[in-house]
Amino acid sequence: MRTNCRKLLLLLCSGWWLAALLSCSEERIIIIYAPEMDAGETVSTTVQKVNQFIAEYVEELYLWTSSVDWTKVKPADEPDSFDFFDKLVYSADRWSMLTDDLHGLSNEFEGVSTTFGHILIFGRFSDSNHLFAIVLYVYPDTPAEEAGVKRGDIFLTINGDNITEENYGDLYYASSLVVGRGILTDEGIAPDDRTFSMKAETLYENPIVKDTVIVKGAHKIGYLCYTDYTMASENALIALFSGYKSQGVTDVVLDLRYNGGGFARTSVLLSSILAPEAVVKRKDVFLTQVRNDAWMAYLKEEKMDVNDYFTDTLSVNMDLKRIFVLTTENTASASESTLVGLDPYMDVVRIGTATHGKYYGGGLFSDEENRDIANWGMYLMIYRFDNQNGITASAGGLTPDIEVEEDYFPLYPFGDERDPLLGAALEVITGQPARTRSDKLPHPYTVLQTERRGALVGKMIQQNQ
Repeated sequence: MRTNCRKLLLLLCSGWWLAALLSCSEERIIIIYAPEMDAGETVSTTVQKVNQFIAEYVEELYLWTSSVDWTKVKPADEPDSFDFFDKLVYSADRWSMLTDDLHGLSNEFEGVSTTFGHILIFGRFSDSNHLFAIVLYVYPDTPAEEAGVKRGDIFLTINGDNITEENYGDLYYASSLVVGRGILTDEGIAPDDRTFSMKAETLYENPIVKDTVIVKGAHKIGYLCYTDYTMASENALIALFSGYKSQGVTDVVLDLRYNGGGFARTSVLLSSILAPEAVVKRKDVFLTQVRNDAWMAYLKEEKMDVNDYFTDTLSVNMDLKRIFVLTTENTASASESTLVGLDPYMDVVRIGTATHGKYYGGGLFSDEENRDIANWGMYLMIYRFDNQNGITASAGGLTPDIEVEEDYFPLYPFGDERDPLLGAALEVITGQPARTRSDKLPHPYTVLQTERRGALVGKMIQQNQ
């Protein structure tokens, strides 16, 4: 078997990509044959090089390479590289992708993008085609935070216009915005006089959105809302949990309800901080990677390890026997790897709704030898991850131990025990009822899909060492 690992930029990514409102449930239609070309039509040399790059990696490394009829694959005859890529992708694979902006995608994998810094969920008014947006959270030190935007705020207009399916993307991708605010009343959502003015900036979005220690009786509960597994956040995670340990934190609530994934190395690090000390000292198996048949045979022949292990090189370990994790359908990939990897060693109490169900790894590949296609890259699924017990989760996601639906009307600040998910965790930890919520409001609205922008959504990325 030939290997091309020298070209591998980022290895073992896994996840889901939400590109547009309500699009994440769509599946690709696979067409195995190449379309006929018009007489006299030729495929440019550059396109042929991109197609050959695609075919080479899909044939060798793709987890579902056996689903492709390689006798019918003709890279030299395909005029559109994106269409060609889609024809090779397995029908159940909604996450592999091709890009002609490798530099931009790589930056987003590092958590750097041009952004306002807010993450939204969209809804529709029942009596019109107009949309509204609810702020799920705001990254710290971003234009949105500086403008005063907070979790639970409602957006009604964009630069004076109603939000529609045609313009809602401006809330993420415009260079500047003036957003009209809405407010919840007993009758529903009403316009408010205030507006938010923002200009997008290129910056790193810090995924440690909220951390606090909640003291209830004999319990000191460390709460962390963590939204992306970025390597740039690792030192901050170590410092945060070192602080928790010095304060005598007895329990941890890890809020991953909006965490779509990130770097596998960061998942190992976070899990090693949380896991029982004995597990970490023994460097037990965290996850096992299962690849396509040819690669598994090659790795076995070369006696290469397919496991990821807990690491004992950190300066902090919480030595927990139990952890509470808040989850929703937006909890994906690297987040799920933390849950799956910790499960054999400790009591992982899942609270909320089922996770997304992404247990596949991939890689971001480029062709270094062809400079004329140097900015083309391919994010390709190349493995499935199992835990120490050989168990991966079902396609439907990890089901919660305690099912609690998130209520958007209203949303409470992170760390507020009126939040139904956090409140449920505090009740189990303390044995005492959480603060009751007296302001739940009726609403005649349809809440649509969460819209997470950014390339880290659903990824589990481990750099090639």
